[in-house]
Amino acid sequence: MDYTPAVLKNKGVPVQYAKVRVEGASWVTVYDSDGEQELEEGYLRFTHNIIADIEELWEGLSEWQEAMESKPVSTLRRTIGLMLNEPLEQVGVRMVEGNLVEYTNGVGVAWALANGVDPIVASQLLIQSKAAAESQIELLDQELKKSVDDLKAIHGPKPSPRGAKAGTKDSKTSGKQAPPK
Repeated sequence: MDYTPAVLKNKGVPVQYAKVRVEGASWVTVYDSDGEQELEEGYLRFTHNIIADIEELWEGLSEWQEAMESKPVSTLRRTIGLMLNEPLEQVGVRMVEGNLVEYTNGVGVAWALANGVDPIVASQLLIQSKAAAESQIELLDQELKKSVDDLKAIHGPKPSPRGAKAGTKDSKTSGKQAPPK
């Protein structure tokens, strides 16, 4: 991604979106011949019209900021929908799984730029936040792998199935105990 000050100032904050198409009555993600999700670059930028729409939709900027805290994903999706002038369902499908931090940071920096933050500072912030997000994901992956390894050590590589053990063909009670005599 090009986080140079000129791009941020003139185009907005670059983020990746999935390519989508309409299939029936639904938006679906487009995949290439290898089964990989097709992506495209887009930009997040606040204009006065978008800010005015936010004021109207949430009845004020402070209410929008509160919604970003209490309902971050739905508010983020709706905000991006305003920025892209696309329906919510389409935006939700376009948002690439695992990139929520990228979208959150993008909206935050776009908001900062709209409020006069120096694009040089915004550029540095995006570069640092991307590195921090990648580090956090790597750390989470390592912790999950460790948890899986710990479970394998406890239960063995292949956990036993639930229920009665196989090979109880000699039992005439199907696992039920005979009533006491």
